[in-house]
Amino acid sequence: MNYSDSKFPWVHIETFGFEHGVPETVIGCLLVDLRGVDLDDPASTAELAGRDGKDSDVVQHVMASRMAFTRIEQIVGQAKALLDLNARTNFTLRVLIGDGTGRTRAVVVGDAVAEVLAARGIPTEVQHHHLGIDTPK
Repeated sequence: MNYSDSKFPWVHIETFGFEHGVPETVIGCLLVDLRGVDLDDPASTAELAGRDGKDSDVVQHVMASRMAFTRIEQIVGQAKALLDLNARTNFTLRVLIGDGTGRTRAVVVGDAVAEVLAARGIPTEVQHHHLGIDTPK
């Protein structure tokens, strides 16, 4: 299917923090849990603590993780497979990507997945549920 002919997004990516709860899900939704995944956590580095996934240093830190591109490609592949299934009935695919707080790795990975999908001609939008929520000190 040629998704690029569409004027509306076929994929809606939502990032969130599990400590705040999982957004309501529906059938055909892809849930990605980044807790415990082999992506470097910026919160464990003193100079990055308190920054979020929109900060370029945080993005570089997460993307420098040994498995970052592999994980992103896995998510893109899973999303594409579900999208092809959902497209038969004109359902938009929701991809929920969560980490502990929803402020760092989930944001970086969500934006990266959206960028890859868009580059492949699949209209995508991103919503960051917990980006602006401060983490407890």
